[in-house]
Amino acid sequence: MSDIVILCKSYHRDLERAVIMADSVRRHNKDGLALYIAVPQEDLALFQNRMGLEGINWLCDEDIIRANPALDMAAYSALPGHISQQIVKAEFWRMNLASNCVCIDSDSRFIRDFHIGDFLAPDGTPYTILHESKPFMEFCLTHGIRETERHYETMCEDMRLLFGRNGPSYAFNPFPVIWSNKVWQALAAQLEAEGSNIMQAIVAHPYESSWYGEALLKYRSIPLLPKEPIFKAYLYFEEYERDKRDGMTEEMLARFYLGVVYQSNWYPHRLKLLKRLAYKLKRRLQRYRN
Repeated sequence: MSDIVILCKSYHRDLERAVIMADSVRRHNKDGLALYIAVPQEDLALFQNRMGLEGINWLCDEDIIRANPALDMAAYSALPGHISQQIVKAEFWRMNLASNCVCIDSDSRFIRDFHIGDFLAPDGTPYTILHESKPFMEFCLTHGIRETERHYETMCEDMRLLFGRNGPSYAFNPFPVIWSNKVWQALAAQLEAEGSNIMQAIVAHPYESSWYGEALLKYRSIPLLPKEPIFKAYLYFEEYERDKRDGMTEEMLARFYLGVVYQSNWYPHRLKLLKRLAYKLKRRLQRYRN
């Protein structure tokens, strides 16, 4: 079993983003960490034909779910994608492929070389993404994004109550995150003792990174070694615009981060903006020619 691997959960709509992500892993993976990409069975041939077999270990979501006999495949298949993908990530540890994993999303990519030491301490303990998300909350406040601010506060309070923890509101994301099998095992054992499982838990409270983080704080399966986010995450197009306006480049970001996340949810907004600009330019050229 490896000390640590990279896991990406993807699906057909994120194929091209997954291509970019995998290329960045190949380019910057200096210690040769294995890359696993999990996709639905029906998407496997599509991904393999586009990305090939070299340097990628392919998994099917359904095989990961079947690794836990307590999960009902029919119930899993009926879930919406934003819920089911969280369950696949949370159950990856059952495949016994590594003691730890770096869980990365398709809309992320590395921008500088990385090593095992970026994820594991010298004694092999994985770092844990843990912070209070104050800069992002400030951004939401100044840009009037109140729904995100309220969602974050509700999520944190929800998870604190579940685990009986008093104290600050912690974020255990953005992805990529670093996860230990021991934490997931401890959580699974507790859920089983309560007559539940991770699928039921995530369906009720769909915050997979918080399930991991709060379980670590509760059960202390591994030493807590907090770490700030390892990728710069642009969750809103306005964040990206602001940094571009201020002259921020990926070369500059690489001083502080291993990579960047261009949130797939704002790609349509960006495309609409580019289409509007292209239309305006076309109209101007037509007027000029006339």
